[in-house]
Amino acid sequence: RTVADSVYAHSLNVALISRMIGRWLRFERHDLDILTLAGLMHDIGKLLIPSDILNKPGSLTDEEFAKIKQHPALGYEILKRQPDLDSRIKKAALMHHERCDGSGYPFGLYASDIDDYASIIAVADVYDAMTADRCYRLGLCPFEVIAQFEQEGLQRYKPRYILTFLEHIAHTYLHNRVLLN
Repeated sequence: RTVADSVYAHSLNVALISRMIGRWLRFERHDLDILTLAGLMHDIGKLLIPSDILNKPGSLTDEEFAKIKQHPALGYEILKRQPDLDSRIKKAALMHHERCDGSGYPFGLYASDIDDYASIIAVADVYDAMTADRCYRLGLCPFEVIAQFEQEGLQRYKPRYILTFLEHIAHTYLHNRVLLN
């Protein structure tokens, strides 16, 4: 989290959290590798968003937020030109802001239309975004984020993935030793 480029740090975190979720779901090694790469590349479309918008310390205007909301489609456009890239990685970039209740973007898709890898990455993406400090706000405590997921998660995320995440994530914080420097 000390890396100056917050999109880079966020992408690494989403890749690692997505892989953890995949392990909890008992994915095969190859599928874990694809999921991890999808998590790493999910925000690649932000390369085409002006940095003054990405790093703006205050609230975004409606116009600026509309530009941010273009990053999934922009990322898909970048990735679709890579013929050997697994289609799940491309779909994850395109659909990671879709929500099962139709409230997401860019298409307002519902659960059955959202790619499974995109659904897993959506959980990891929101968890990391909410727990990370940003230039415009401090991150929330992980337990606060878990509580929010418990309240609204089943409507917005595929139950298999949000329930797996919730079942395991709190245990990663409990009864573990850490070495502080």
